[in-house]
Amino acid sequence: MSFLHARRCLYGVFLFLLTCASAHAGQQLVVGVEDKDWPGHYRWAEGTLEGIDADLVRAVAEKFGYEVAFRPFPWPRVISMAEDKAIDAVLDLAPTEQRNEFLYFVSTPVSVESTVFWVKKGSSFHYTGKFDRSMRIGLMHGSDWSGRFAREGTPTIKVFHTYKAAFNSLVEGRIDAFGGYLTPTREHVHRLGFEDLIEPSLPIIWELPYYFAFTRKKGYEELAKRFSEVLAVFFYSPAYDELLERHGGADMRKFRSFPEVIDQ
Repeated sequence: MSFLHARRCLYGVFLFLLTCASAHAGQQLVVGVEDKDWPGHYRWAEGTLEGIDADLVRAVAEKFGYEVAFRPFPWPRVISMAEDKAIDAVLDLAPTEQRNEFLYFVSTPVSVESTVFWVKKGSSFHYTGKFDRSMRIGLMHGSDWSGRFAREGTPTIKVFHTYKAAFNSLVEGRIDAFGGYLTPTREHVHRLGFEDLIEPSLPIIWELPYYFAFTRKKGYEELAKRFSEVLAVFFYSPAYDELLERHGGADMRKFRSFPEVIDQ
């Protein structure tokens, strides 16, 4: 099957799903989101959640007749409210064995975030998959890389509470590299004026998908499955291309999720 024919098939499926998705017209989905901005994904502006991840969920939920109400809370509270079924869903989280016990994850990711090491321009630092004590690595407070370090060695860790302090440490040579998500960190690099001083060091360490998940309320398991189907096909619709263009992500975020029809 050619890509063009596959895309037409997908879009036909998308249109068919839309005709079947009006049963919940006028209902509201209360979605828990961390009360901090995640540059490149979403940000809070006077109580309104803006950004491509938020607009993507709104667009797909609308196809089911749902209005989305995003609610900001500290992240631990978002998780506890999801476990208690005090909200309907959660935006942008990674699956874990524990979370799978109280959430129905939509199997199609909302986004994928790359993790990289940022270094001083001209630095000879190069990630090879192994760490040792001679490697001075900076992380933001709250970042947990313990699992990766346990598998790949133990570097010397310096924890920072602000990006400015981390970037200054790179420039001044007090750390060799700073680990973080590519898109959000790039936003801070631009905002703080470090574009000519630091840069991401290739290769990318890993890419982690983030998902939308429903709490285990009655009927939400099936809703999660249908949401995943519509979301997967939505990535091939003109509406998704419009979202990318609106949020300036056409060159940096062409994430696509291929349903099985592509391989048939």
